[in-house]
Amino acid sequence: MRLNLKLLALVAAGLTLVRSPEVIAQNLEPISVRMSWLPISYHAPFYLGLAKGYYKDVGIDMKIHDGKGSGATAQLIANNADTFGVADSAVVARAISQGMPLKIVLGIFPRSDAALVFPSKNGIRSPTELKGKSLATCAGDAPLIILPAYLKAVNLTMDDVKIVTVDCGAKYTVVAQGLADVTIGYSAYARTMFGGAGITDITDFSYADVGINLPSHGIVASLKTIEGRPDLIRRFNRATAKAWIEARDNPEAAVNQMAELVPLMKGKEAVNIVEFKAYLESLKSPGTRGKPFGWQSADEWKAAEEILIEYMGVKRQPSVTAYFTNEFVPQ
Repeated sequence: MRLNLKLLALVAAGLTLVRSPEVIAQNLEPISVRMSWLPISYHAPFYLGLAKGYYKDVGIDMKIHDGKGSGATAQLIANNADTFGVADSAVVARAISQGMPLKIVLGIFPRSDAALVFPSKNGIRSPTELKGKSLATCAGDAPLIILPAYLKAVNLTMDDVKIVTVDCGAKYTVVAQGLADVTIGYSAYARTMFGGAGITDITDFSYADVGINLPSHGIVASLKTIEGRPDLIRRFNRATAKAWIEARDNPEAAVNQMAELVPLMKGKEAVNIVEFKAYLESLKSPGTRGKPFGWQSADEWKAAEEILIEYMGVKRQPSVTAYFTNEFVPQ
């Protein structure tokens, strides 16, 4: 009888040590990540990390959800409808100044590639030749909001151009079809969209070229999450940084992995690899060189805040740390 009891004890101990995958999954912390838009090439690192188990390795069960613009993503995070969001930092800064309880906890692109992009055949050789041209955009688009700053830098005003407002997904098509002259958007993505329409000879006028340097997309979390779940943020950022660094070093593998998980991306791997490589050029800025992935520069944020105050209606904060924190950046 004693031997049987010992045997039962050993069996019970074994059951606690060798757990089934289902039991392990139950111990993972479920979270959701809301993207800024529908699947796009720079979402690839998140899918790479998901496929390789980087999030599970830090105790996280992550679900990725499509977005409908950075403004909508910021609202969902502020309401704690999703745990984390990927959103344009300029849009998030405006939301914060309007009282939304948010903060950027990991920078992804410290430099925006916002630009005016168009087929070279349209014959616009310099920014001053934008005068009288029609510019396609969509309501609430961040590059549109900052457009007055760009035009001022090239000695033009909003009265010098014609704004054509369309659905966000159509602004490249209307230019490709000759219904507008220029697209207001982002250089990397615009080149892909025009390429899909058979237009490969592209010209862009970058906002950064005239000194308009704004932080672009980052990871945003609510103040409730920051205050109540700091360890979760550290773990999530650690897995995310690992996935991004791997994707930076091997963009082909990242995009191919995303295509395996997202049917919409299947068959478009080649063009998305080219696009993602273009986005990777925005991973560093002068103020973040030599810093770990995700680190954000207070000096660059101070300069950006001046532009955001003048053109986006952002209310000045006591400190730029109202917009971001480096507390959770993996070292």
